[in-house]
Amino acid sequence: MSQLVQLELDGALWDHVFAVAPLVMVGTREPDGSFDFAPKHKIVQLTPGHFGFVCRASHATHRNIEREREFTVSWPTPRHIVQTSAAATPRCDDGEKKAMRGLKTFPAKEVDGVLLEGCPLHVECRLVRVIDDLGADHFIIGEVVAAWAERDAIRNPEVTDSELVHEHPVLAYLHPSQFATIEKSFGFPYSKGFVRK
Repeated sequence: MSQLVQLELDGALWDHVFAVAPLVMVGTREPDGSFDFAPKHKIVQLTPGHFGFVCRASHATHRNIEREREFTVSWPTPRHIVQTSAAATPRCDDGEKKAMRGLKTFPAKEVDGVLLEGCPLHVECRLVRVIDDLGADHFIIGEVVAAWAERDAIRNPEVTDSELVHEHPVLAYLHPSQFATIEKSFGFPYSKGFVRK
């Protein structure tokens, strides 16, 4: 029998073991009119029409969303890992993230923002609410007003899901310190009679 170790309920609770999470780039408009991206992994696809993520109130991403009331989300691929990491670099003394200059973007359609080029999935969101009673971390919820996907990455009946994942590997963040390339997957063993509602 395995031995359980009780963990302290402190700020490091989720850092003791690895947990798989999606990794996205949240795009926002800065006060000077430029655009910024920040990598986020504490995300939730809440409903078909809502997206949420955790962000500290002290972060520019949070301030930008509260001011502009909109944001974009791009799902990077394993090819984007260096750019994703660079987007997390601290700002220079002048407030600019020099690493942002190397990111290739294109304009969003429904919100005033940009999307990261080469990603299989993008959504554009308008702010619905901020849940701010969770301590230093806040939960930002946006209504999805537009969504875009690369044609080759969209599920279709002519290609099995496992083949699609193999052809278009998925980038995952292994909190707290690793990333993974998912290129092998298996159909989930749903019980007989299971119906997704």
